[in-house]
Parts: sequence; C-alpha cells; structure tokens
Amino acid sequence: MEASKKENTRKLQLALLDILTAIDKICTKHNLRYYLIAGTLLGAVRHKGFIPWDDDADIALPRKDYETLIKHANKWLPAEYELVSGDKTPHYPYQFARIQDKRTTYILRRSFDYVGGVPIDIFPLDGMTSNPIKQHIHYCKYRILEKMMYYNLVDPYKHGKGIRSIYIQLCHKLFSTVWLHKTLDRIQKEYDYEASPLVADHDNNMSRGILTKEVYGTPTQILFEGRSFYGVQQPEAYLTHCYGKYMEIPKQYPPINFRYLDLNTPYEEYIKNR
Repeated sequence: MEASKKENTRKLQLALLDILTAIDKICTKHNLRYYLIAGTLLGAVRHKGFIPWDDDADIALPRKDYETLIKHANKWLPAEYELVSGDKTPHYPYQFARIQDKRTTYILRRSFDYVGGVPIDIFPLDGMTSNPIKQHIHYCKYRILEKMMYYNLVDPYKHGKGIRSIYIQLCHKLFSTVWLHKTLDRIQKEYDYEASPLVADHDNNMSRGILTKEVYGTPTQILFEGRSFYGVQQPEAYLTHCYGKYMEIPKQYPPINFRYLDLNTPYEEYIKNR
C-alpha cells in the first residue's frame, strides 16, 4: 500500500475507532449485548486492531438489543454522532443501521447516491429455523425484496435507457422505500432470536450468515487497537466459518468501500454545496 493511501486509511480508521468507543460506552451503560463481527473481528484476532487496509467497521446486536439501540441511540450518543436507519431516514438504502460522524462526509461506491458521515455498520442478529427447506424459502424471500429495494433507490439511467431502466422506473413507482424496509424487517424477524437454536446475520448469504447460537454466545472482551470491546464467545469457530483459513494474509487488497471521503466537512454542508 502506497504511503499516502496508508496514511489516509489510518486517519479513517482512527475516526471509526472513536465511533466504536462511543458505541461501546452506551451499550455497556444500558446493558445492550453487541459483538464485533466480520472483518472487524478478523482484525481483532489477526492484527489486534484494524486489518491494515480496512476502511470500515461492523458490529451486530441481538434483535431486542438492536431495536433498543435504534430507539434511543440519538439521545445517548455524543452530539457529533447520530444513528440513521430505514425507519428514521427517508430513502436510506440499507437494511441495517449506521452510527455516523456528522462532522465528516462519506459516500459508498454503490450506485445509489446516499450521502452520510463516516459510519460504523450496525447489524441485527435474528433467529433462524434448523429446517433447511424453510431456511431456503426464508432467504429467497429476503433476497428478492432486498434486490427490489436496491432497484427502488438507484438511478434508472445510470447504465443507459434500455430494458433495465424501464424495470427500475417501475420499481420506483410501485414500491416505497418505507414499505420495503418494513417488509424486509418483518422477514428478518420471522424466527425469534431468543427462542431459536441458530442465529442469522442477513447481510451475508445463507451458508455464511447462519451459525449456532453458541458461537456468538456471551459477548466476550477482546482487545482492538489497544482498547477493550466485545466479540463473539467462539471467535475461532466464527472466523473459520466465515473465512476458512482466516490467519492467512491475502495476496491482494480488496477495493476501497467508498467513492468519496472528506474527514473535515460535515455531510450536510457537502449536500448544500454540491
């Protein structure tokens, strides 16, 4: 990684670390269970902090704790941070919440033009049946609606004015973002977290997103960038399931997640001036 890119990535990581610290404080104070997951947990285990080239961070909460956080976070967080989600923000394009730094501007690489601050992604953990047929039906329903929400928010003319643009225009007219968020939310909650033997992280596909509840278990302290946060109870089982030989360093770095980043300009100011 070239020196300037490495320096900029590190600045972003430190901004993410401050948000993560604020989340940890309010979750600890209000007895909310949360876990470092995905690449953030991988970084904690393999690098004792961020993966050197990583430019995002992820946590997950069991559904009950997730909904409590959604409801109260903007009262509990420091003034420079805010929670955004599908039931709070018009045209929000994700089926998970974010806690973002209002003093910054961050735009993902994906096709829709949602502008926010540097974010921590906050995922709900839901229950899942052990019946493989019902699992398949459940995920098919979810992925179809998720794709519809994507088409509901992208620019219909981004790739020209062919059949694809007509289909996207129909999605814009037939479905509201609010309805799609509520419907996806209802599908996610089909199986109760507390009563289920399995846990589903719907941001991943069926094979990677379903794990036994014992793997998540009791939130367990783990060091990350010299600070103590909470990870899953069985990190080795989680990381092996998600990444296979997770201690091996990949030969190629993945592409960056954002197409625009400004750590010094509030995103609302960016929206006004663009």
